[in-house]
Amino acid sequence: MHYFHTRDESAEILRRALQMMAPHNVGFHPLSYAVWYEHAAYLNPGLSRDLEKLISRESVLTEADVARLYALHIGARDVEAFERAQSQLRKLLEDTATGAASAQSAAVQFTHNLEDVFKELEQPTDTVALKRMVAELLSHAQSMHLITSEFSQKLATNGAEVATVIERLERAQTEPLRDPLTGLNNRHGFQRAADGLGTSVSNLNGVALLAADIDHFKKINDTHGHVIGDKVLLKIAQILRTHIKAQDIASRLGGDEFAVLLPGMSLAAAAALAEQIRMSVARTLISRLDGVEYVGQVSLSIGLAVGEKDDTLESLRHRADAAMYRAKDAGRNRVSLAAQRIPTAASAQTEKQAG
Repeated sequence: MHYFHTRDESAEILRRALQMMAPHNVGFHPLSYAVWYEHAAYLNPGLSRDLEKLISRESVLTEADVARLYALHIGARDVEAFERAQSQLRKLLEDTATGAASAQSAAVQFTHNLEDVFKELEQPTDTVALKRMVAELLSHAQSMHLITSEFSQKLATNGAEVATVIERLERAQTEPLRDPLTGLNNRHGFQRAADGLGTSVSNLNGVALLAADIDHFKKINDTHGHVIGDKVLLKIAQILRTHIKAQDIASRLGGDEFAVLLPGMSLAAAAALAEQIRMSVARTLISRLDGVEYVGQVSLSIGLAVGEKDDTLESLRHRADAAMYRAKDAGRNRVSLAAQRIPTAASAQTEKQAG
């Protein structure tokens, strides 16, 4: 696992990790630090879930507990990713080897055919027999050409797939996919997760996208400081996790900008979910470190767009963002639906109800 936090980010994660580690009976060694670092950085939801279960049952964790968590959620993850890539590359090589064997067999057979014709030509041959031999050689040559052409295409295809696998592994090593503060997908992670669903280029018809922005977030930071601002961001992330399903993709795209991709959700269901999220945020109270409540309402402006034929992830985001800005223009703290390309009475009624 490669970590790509800045010096300041990693220092803050280190501070949190050390505070979490202190009460437990584990050493400050690389294995245990990796476990607590990924937990403190919100990088590994499965590890965090199991770690929190252990803490709820046991007052103090042991070296054995941490070793099991490491093996299950860190060591196994890296091995699994390597094995998947290794398996895919092995299949590509086997496919290429099969094609090479077929081409080699065809070449050997063609050589035998040439030898047979050469032997026949050593004997007196009339025109009819010569034409027959030439026709047979031409047929064998055409067959060999077909096999070698197919093999050449297979080499090109497999070569492109190998390059794709290598590029994916390189991106995994060079691109951080999680927002270090909230643990949600960042912009790269959102794109990668969408790619994994096959939705980045096509097949977005009927897929809903929520674009959410915290109202007056700059004022919150300027008035109460970035510590309170970070607590607001963390709370929004928590609310999103509470309301979405496992297949949904929630991301913090930057600043106070969030996005949630909702595969397989109808317009009505997505509008209802957006309203639930908005209401949960509006009921949120943030406390300062001294326990005094942060005075003022935290609210979201949410835009909702549903994918249509020929939509791309970029065009869908553009329409969801436009709807979100309409929600801000209309007074904030509300949900606005993007206009469909072919308006219908049903969609207009849904937009009126959601707004």
